[in-house]
Amino acid sequence: MKLEKVFWALTTAVIAALLIPSLIKDDMFLDGVTYAAISKNNGLGSFWQPHYTQTKDAAFYGHPPLVFGIQSLLFSVLGESLYVERFYTFLTAILTALGIALCWRLFFNGSELKKYSWLPVLLWITTPLVLWANKNNILENTLGVFTIFSAYFITKSLMNKSGLDMFLGSLLIVLAFLSKGPVGLFPLVAPFVFIVVYGFQNSNRTFITAFSVVVITVLLFTGLFIFIPESKANIVSYLSIQLLPAISSHGEATTNNRFSILLDLCIELLVAILLLAGFCFQQWKNTKKVSLQNQKTALYFLLIAIAAALLLIVSLKQRKYYLTPSIPFYIMAVSALIVPQVRSFMAMLSESAKSWLLRISYAALVGVFLFAVLRFGKFVNEKPLIADAYAISIVIPQGSVIAANTDVAQDWRLVAYLARIGYLSIDDKNTHEYFLKRKSDNSVLNSESNYTELDLGLNAYRLYKMK
Repeated sequence: MKLEKVFWALTTAVIAALLIPSLIKDDMFLDGVTYAAISKNNGLGSFWQPHYTQTKDAAFYGHPPLVFGIQSLLFSVLGESLYVERFYTFLTAILTALGIALCWRLFFNGSELKKYSWLPVLLWITTPLVLWANKNNILENTLGVFTIFSAYFITKSLMNKSGLDMFLGSLLIVLAFLSKGPVGLFPLVAPFVFIVVYGFQNSNRTFITAFSVVVITVLLFTGLFIFIPESKANIVSYLSIQLLPAISSHGEATTNNRFSILLDLCIELLVAILLLAGFCFQQWKNTKKVSLQNQKTALYFLLIAIAAALLLIVSLKQRKYYLTPSIPFYIMAVSALIVPQVRSFMAMLSESAKSWLLRISYAALVGVFLFAVLRFGKFVNEKPLIADAYAISIVIPQGSVIAANTDVAQDWRLVAYLARIGYLSIDDKNTHEYFLKRKSDNSVLNSESNYTELDLGLNAYRLYKMK
């Protein structure tokens, strides 16, 4: 029985088991809900001027618009169900896994190790940060798809001298920038890293390819700004509102040490690092020396990953999930070093063991999908806040603005879910037909006599309607 088939079945089962049960639930990270709401409301704005709510970010410039535009297409095709963004984030996970496998097979083409493309995919999906990210619809998921495929096409162009691959790699860098800004530019280093790692054979041709990638990327940006003026206005607004404050001392700081994110990175890669250390120790124990293979391949992926990290430490506004697009490259570097030992271990598996492992993998896949089908739609209203958002959205017409005090108006999870579920906005400055306050708020409403409370059985709020 082919080992590759067995472990790809196992890897597929692991991906399904880790992601699908969580993706059929309603609850999601605040940013993921916000991005889904902006995507769903994209028709109320435009591609280059995304729309969140009528009272908050009516023109949203917090990030470039591409992810919202892509996701809005799914909403237009599949409807407004909360499972649309779940499907989208699952799709980005599958595409990233495919990109990792393609990169691996590119480097080990013609080698027996080519069949081990499942190894970096399995290590990648079991990384805690990757697992969390692919459950929560963050922008880094889409960014990761573009950056892994950009690196793949750029590397392929260097190996095969293909102009089309070079263009595709450059185009994907532009798409990565339009997904999350300058952090998507790190694949630009790939051709220069290739020169450093693999030497200067045919250096003239390689240098031409390297600089061509940069030139094509610049030309693509230039053409975008010239032929679509709205794109320039969007990016300028993004830079002034979000990026420049983030890298300046006046921006939102989440850490006092710009290198603290590197500690987060080490923690996330702990399993991969321990595997590498364990294999090295075993080799030293048996031979009294450590001899690692595929060092150049590992160094190539590692240097690209480090380039991604360098773009993050520029700012004191750092969150761990910003690391998500770089994780595949770290994992591929570690996998390249440990794959010879993994191969030796796998050679010891009997045909019976392979057969049982394949059966278990198929059974797990069937079990996960049966669970998803049986529980589909059963997790609705599992969180009190989400249940309240559903109940409020049923009563209040879509597109309405709800009056509230500042405390409720700045409850960002409530704002996000009301925008996502019912396209409702909250206003703490003006009077409207409906008024929302917390149950724990015992203050008296302004002009309370003009409102009557609606009995909706809400968990945390009271909703009033003007008489």
